[in-house]
Amino acid sequence: MTLHINGAPRTFEPTALAGVPDLVIRLGLEPSMILIEHNGCALRRSEWDTTPLAEGDRIEILQVAAGG
Repeated sequence: MTLHINGAPRTFEPTALAGVPDLVIRLGLEPSMILIEHNGCALRRSEWDTTPLAEGDRIEILQVAAGG
């Protein structure tokens, strides 16, 4: 399965990604430090478990950073 993550195509085994939480784990990201947009729609963290991934989906991942 090919997903477009932050504009770049990335290929994954289809069985490795049932949904958004699997993608976050696969990419080694800290869930509390990211925001995710799926096909142009911002996802609430509560929607991650019910958002399936499909061939060609576009995912934008924003890293939250604190600073002053």
